[in-house]
Amino acid sequence: MKKSIVLSTLLILLLTACISQDPKEVHLHTDECVYCKMVVSDMQFASQMVSDKGKSYTFDSIECMAAYHYQNPDHAGKSKMYVSDYTRQKQWILIDNANIYHAETIQSPMGLSLFAMPGHVPLPSDIGDAELMNWNVTVNYVVDKWDLQR
Repeated sequence: MKKSIVLSTLLILLLTACISQDPKEVHLHTDECVYCKMVVSDMQFASQMVSDKGKSYTFDSIECMAAYHYQNPDHAGKSKMYVSDYTRQKQWILIDNANIYHAETIQSPMGLSLFAMPGHVPLPSDIGDAELMNWNVTVNYVVDKWDLQR
């Protein structure tokens, strides 16, 4: 009996240690945004949240992830959040290492003109004026623009 309890405990610890919070592959034109239910169609704006249990939540835009984060703070607080690199598709940036920008010249899927790039990379010259926003400012911007409630 003791042996089976020890083995069960070791198995649980091993499985728990194997859970990855790395970003998962997003399938364009197939995967659906968890927040707005639109199909993800542009990797330049995709984002995702990976829970502490390894489940990936896909979003078609930074706006949708920010809204989901605001309305689900307990879930979001345990997750790692990633944004797609605007200039290098299929490259994920951990939200803590990303610069989020607002630029009217950029048309994001949900219309708030948000995009992300790695913190150390300068903006491309063709973007023009862009406002740099941290994650908290981004969430508040989306909450204000969409008049969100918890």
